[in-house]
Amino acid sequence: MLAWYDREKRDLPWRHKPNAYRTLVSELMLQQTVVAAVLPYFERFMARFPTLQALAAAREDEVLTLWSGLGYYSRARNLHRTARLVVDELGGKLPSDEAELRQLPGVGVYSAAAVAAHRVLATHASRRRKRGSRTRAHLGERKPIDHPAARAELRARGQPLVACAAAGDFAQAMMELGALCCLPRNPRCPQCPVARFCRALATRAAGRHSGAHQAAGKAPHSTGLRRGRNAKGRLILVRRPTGTLLAGTWVLPLQKMRAGETATRAARRALVDLGLRVEGNAKLVGELRHVFTHRDATASVFRARVRGRVAVADARWVRGDELASLPLSTFARKMIDCSQADATV
Repeated sequence: MLAWYDREKRDLPWRHKPNAYRTLVSELMLQQTVVAAVLPYFERFMARFPTLQALAAAREDEVLTLWSGLGYYSRARNLHRTARLVVDELGGKLPSDEAELRQLPGVGVYSAAAVAAHRVLATHASRRRKRGSRTRAHLGERKPIDHPAARAELRARGQPLVACAAAGDFAQAMMELGALCCLPRNPRCPQCPVARFCRALATRAAGRHSGAHQAAGKAPHSTGLRRGRNAKGRLILVRRPTGTLLAGTWVLPLQKMRAGETATRAARRALVDLGLRVEGNAKLVGELRHVFTHRDATASVFRARVRGRVAVADARWVRGDELASLPLSTFARKMIDCSQADATV
């Protein structure tokens, strides 16, 4: 594995001059996100926050703005919380002990790296020498890896495989194997350096078990009404509260329709809740659908002329040239683009 990794490893930015902080940022970014999507975010993030201290000194809005579009914003908030905790309480250095690291916000056993490694272990057999004889531990695990018992078992069985003198490289090699060879679908078995030890390949089950998480049921479908308000060419945005979807990011005001309520009435109600009064009718300017991990959201986007002062602390009027400085999710950008598609009201 280590020899193969030295030959085949991809040129990834977090592998350049690696340190604990760069590794932490990359691992949190890679949770639930593919490498190709992470690359530009990692480069920008490290350019702005090159050290743990720089990140700790930043405002949350700055952190979320650089994270905008990457999704799973709790990762950014946890990373920021971790930086502040380490700087304020741990002398500015990340713990070296695994158990202590797990106590930090967002840092768990099953990060993206651990999941990738466990997926490979679930497919491949391993070998190790003990008392002069060769033994093979076939790890053809069939239980879904999002099952806690399966993860615990794979972790326990995988630990003896780790090359203690090069544990970091071995972990990277396992992830690289999952990314380049041991794919969930259409695995590239001929290129795999440990194919001869693979139980899944031997039983012609490669690509059919191990990696896939247990199939989830159909994502709940919610109809949330998102209203764009345009007054003097501006948009009103609301910061999502803690504990909600997209917490800490800015979106057009959201309002869920009540039973029997029309989208237009819900839009007006959303404005009233902000202390605003609608002049004339709110105009439907578009509809869109966005798929979150466990949820489908459909949105009807409105534009309206309004009067009054915004009476909610986490709401503000924003000009178009100010949007780049705010943390906006992909969903929020879709809604804003939709609200601005037709400038006439």
